[in-house]
Amino acid sequence: MAEESTVENVKAAVDRVVRSVLPTAPAPAIADLRTLADIEAGPAPRVWVDASAHTLEALLIARSRLDHVDEALQLIDAHFANGRLRGPSRLEATTRSTLFSAVSEAYAAAGWVQRAAEYAASAIAYANGPVALYRAHAVRGLTAAINGEYLVAADSLRECEDVASRSGWEIVHPDYDLLLARILLASADLDAAALGVLAEELRTGSPGDPFWLYSARAAEAMRALIRRDYAEGMMLVATLAGGTDAHSGHTMVRGFAQGVYADLLLARGEPRRALAVLEGRQSPPGHALCFDMQRAAALIALGREREVLESTDPCIRMGTEHCVRTLTPLLLRRAVAHVRLGNHEAAYTVFAEGFSLSESLGGSLTPYLTLPQPEVRALLERLATLHPESAEAAARVCAALSYVPAREPRPPLPALSPREERLALFLRGPRSLPQIAEALEVSPNTVKSQLRSIYAKLEVSGRDAAVAVLEAHGFYV
Repeated sequence: MAEESTVENVKAAVDRVVRSVLPTAPAPAIADLRTLADIEAGPAPRVWVDASAHTLEALLIARSRLDHVDEALQLIDAHFANGRLRGPSRLEATTRSTLFSAVSEAYAAAGWVQRAAEYAASAIAYANGPVALYRAHAVRGLTAAINGEYLVAADSLRECEDVASRSGWEIVHPDYDLLLARILLASADLDAAALGVLAEELRTGSPGDPFWLYSARAAEAMRALIRRDYAEGMMLVATLAGGTDAHSGHTMVRGFAQGVYADLLLARGEPRRALAVLEGRQSPPGHALCFDMQRAAALIALGREREVLESTDPCIRMGTEHCVRTLTPLLLRRAVAHVRLGNHEAAYTVFAEGFSLSESLGGSLTPYLTLPQPEVRALLERLATLHPESAEAAARVCAALSYVPAREPRPPLPALSPREERLALFLRGPRSLPQIAEALEVSPNTVKSQLRSIYAKLEVSGRDAAVAVLEAHGFYV
């Protein structure tokens, strides 16, 4: 009897979760999601019918919404191949549509945008009613926004609005995927007001779900960056990274917040600290989160242009496998590095590629975040000269750069050699010069020679003054 009751409870949770991601029902209950996340899928049925497909759909939704992304992908691998269910099926078209939407959402949560787009297209093709069509376009909008295809994303979001209007729904449940897509679109437009509205919709849409609340705070952090309210932004990202709900954010949203954190530090003129917070971060497959791109901006601020190129070469070798949204700023960063290294032809070629890509996707300003604006303006002017057909768009971007948060002006730290940097790290500590020489495994005379070079570059005459200059430039993290 107890076992029958458990089965019935699971069936009821499946039904509620499948309905709750649709726009005509309240948001999924966190208790239902957690119940289903603990359920094993078991072997595939001999023939897929609506009931078994809905169960798989609910299990995928639960794992995606609770950030059990690896488990969701394992379920997909076990039951799908080449965009289709393994084994025969007798499914209604709407069931296929909502199931494919759940698969697309799982891939989007993992940052695998190409696979997500494939299943979103199938979901749209099978949708034979407004509810399924709304759900499919919400997922497609998120997938396109993650990939930086902002025009495509906007089309899907408009389709959601049209479906809701044609259907006469008085109140449409705020679809979580749709809200995330709108956050990415608002970020691309540097629309702080829209981000504030979206954060509030997340807070009220599912107030008991910590993942929704985490996403709301991430949107508010991006709003603070756009408004140049760096103190508020730093407070928000501190709670996102170290608060009690630090692990209640989806992988992609946590990565988004990490990127905002790095951009806040860069805008405040703290590139070394930005590098420190990005240290050890590995980009997921497809680089929908590209931490090499994030690090490149910090390396530019530090004058380490060759490292910009070396660290992003693997991204370039990925070719079409690289996420477009993060590829665009990566190309612009490489262009700045090439200019500084005197590789002007390469710089103009790479910049033109990044600029054209950005414009074709909707003209986002986020690729220009925290880049040195004088150098970007020079590249835009050169682009207009070399490619007159792009002159109008280049002028528009150049005029809009004043709205883009950039690194606060600060006299650059004179370039120290790697050996001088190692020595400089010891200057703030208690060790004497002989002790430093021993730690570095060099002679005291070598330490004295390197110190004279450091003092000359920093234009100081002693150790304390050198430490003060280095601290002012954020050398010690």
